[in-house]
Amino acid sequence: MDQDTINKITAQSLSEIAWDRAYKQGKVKNWQKNEDLYYGKKQSSVESRANVDLGRMQEFVHTLLSKIDNPLVFKFIKRKEAQLQRVKRLNALRQQDAQNDNWDIKDLVGKKQGIIYGRAIFSYYADSVAGYQAHLDNTDVYDFLIDPSAGGIDIERAMHLGNYGVVFTRQELEDLEEKEEDGYLSDNIKNLLSGTGNNTETTQEENNKNKRMYGQNTIGQKELQNDDKFKFWRWFTTYKGVRYYLVLNEASSTTIRIKPLTELFSATKEYKLGAWPFWTWAAFPDLTEFWTPSYCDYVREIFMAQNVSINQMMDNAEAINKPQKIVDSDAIQNMASLKYKRDGNIIIKKGSDANKAVTFIRPSSITTPIEVYKLLEAIQEKASGVTAGAKGVADEEGKVAIYQGNQDASADRFGLLNKSYSFGYKRFAKLYEIGVRDNLVKKVAIDMIGPNGIETEEVSRKDIFKKSDDYGVMTEASNAETMASIQEQKLKMQFLTEEMQNPDINKKKAFEIKAQIAGFSEDEIKQLQDTSEFGNQELMAEADRDLEAILEGEKVKPNANANNAYKQKIVLWARDHEENMTEKQFVELTTYIKSLDAIIMANEARAINAHEINLLNQGAPAGGAVATDINPKPEIKNNGQI
Repeated sequence: MDQDTINKITAQSLSEIAWDRAYKQGKVKNWQKNEDLYYGKKQSSVESRANVDLGRMQEFVHTLLSKIDNPLVFKFIKRKEAQLQRVKRLNALRQQDAQNDNWDIKDLVGKKQGIIYGRAIFSYYADSVAGYQAHLDNTDVYDFLIDPSAGGIDIERAMHLGNYGVVFTRQELEDLEEKEEDGYLSDNIKNLLSGTGNNTETTQEENNKNKRMYGQNTIGQKELQNDDKFKFWRWFTTYKGVRYYLVLNEASSTTIRIKPLTELFSATKEYKLGAWPFWTWAAFPDLTEFWTPSYCDYVREIFMAQNVSINQMMDNAEAINKPQKIVDSDAIQNMASLKYKRDGNIIIKKGSDANKAVTFIRPSSITTPIEVYKLLEAIQEKASGVTAGAKGVADEEGKVAIYQGNQDASADRFGLLNKSYSFGYKRFAKLYEIGVRDNLVKKVAIDMIGPNGIETEEVSRKDIFKKSDDYGVMTEASNAETMASIQEQKLKMQFLTEEMQNPDINKKKAFEIKAQIAGFSEDEIKQLQDTSEFGNQELMAEADRDLEAILEGEKVKPNANANNAYKQKIVLWARDHEENMTEKQFVELTTYIKSLDAIIMANEARAINAHEINLLNQGAPAGGAVATDINPKPEIKNNGQI
């Protein structure tokens, strides 16, 4: 890339950073108010002597977090039977990456930011620099900027976005000088290295974060000046219809790396310009605005008012215990005697009226602030859905039906939040799939559940993806959404159980619905219902996989697990699609079918011997003279009971 183009893209990026920062800064004031309450920062009170923070914001945030704390889980689902084994491998790899890269705790702290600030933001990419690795990183809301015109739903509409705080050490920068082929600009890197580190530079992002630190009663900057530590923007922009990735030092207007985005993240059907490597969700998603309000914004003023009410109550209680007095100083000989002491005497002057010498001022009510507090709590519960039932402290003397209704209402409210972050998870799944396709170039070991338990298998992207593969994505429900449906599940299960004896009911369909309620997957339900020789779903999926490979011109070895059902599935497909095959495909397929005969004979003989041995072990005569149903779960087939 020529220097003039680099300069123009750099200048454009600096202008975008300034624009996006100015737009977002208006939200920061609300965020700082939420932080002050959450981190317990107190101002000196001029309204009351008492100055107690009730910790309501901490209670609120942690209660809401407990309702959406399920680990980050998305799963890929097959679009056709041939993809079954490939999808299982991809899901096993995802599970392994989640453990290695600590996704659960990163998801949890992201949800905490979503509650306090209204947004949770993550970056994701994979690389193969030192073997395949997945990288999920939290992005602090203070460090993230985005094109305001993108709206609040699809960040792909943004023309520019990025995050501050990407760190390189001096040694890392020196190593990058030699990587010009990867977009690093050696002259610019040398210029930066001739100076000192910039880790304590004063940017708006650092000022905002330091304010949050001060709110935690800490003093001064968080970082000590380090000449070997450099901070950059990781900025993504669109220039003349092409998306670019920059590593940019704002203070010196220096770009140390620039590359077209598609050279880092492959273009796909959905992301023709390359996908922005971020995913995010909002507490209250909005069509036109990215920086939407948070849950804390809606309850902050209520909690502040509750603090005032309780402090008033404490002042009033002190006024009752230590009331103010009106004293006739001419009637009291010794004013010090008015201070309380056991068996103490107050001596008044001769001729004075003792009943008028000291008069107590009537104190304010202690119950009024309490009633105000309760009213504010009711308003907060309606505004947020975080009720006593959600906290697990519902009144045990209340009616169960009312309690259940409140729980369902709260769960519905939390379910809306679940839908928002599930939307974010789906984008994460797409970024994850791109990362695997691009970077799983060498085989890695994964743990798979096989017929003999956990088995280790080595896979690369060729074992997971075919050229035309398109997987679906499923996200798991939060515990709040599960709670909302428990009562409905109980009622449906009870109804189906009672109606199983009804001769007019479709027992097969009723069984399917009961199995779905119980949590069985679609594939598991098929296996439970299928008692034919086609019941081995894994083998039938292998038949689809091998058939697909043959039609694509690959050389396929005869399947060592093949049996008559496997062969019949391929023969039936060939019979139904003969007119759609080329002559070469037909020859390859018939040749493959013939190559299976010896394997099938050996496998079927082995199966017959195993069956005979099983019968002998059960005390039955060999030779197949058995009249019993060998289905190990006849009740499943006959009446649909689980």
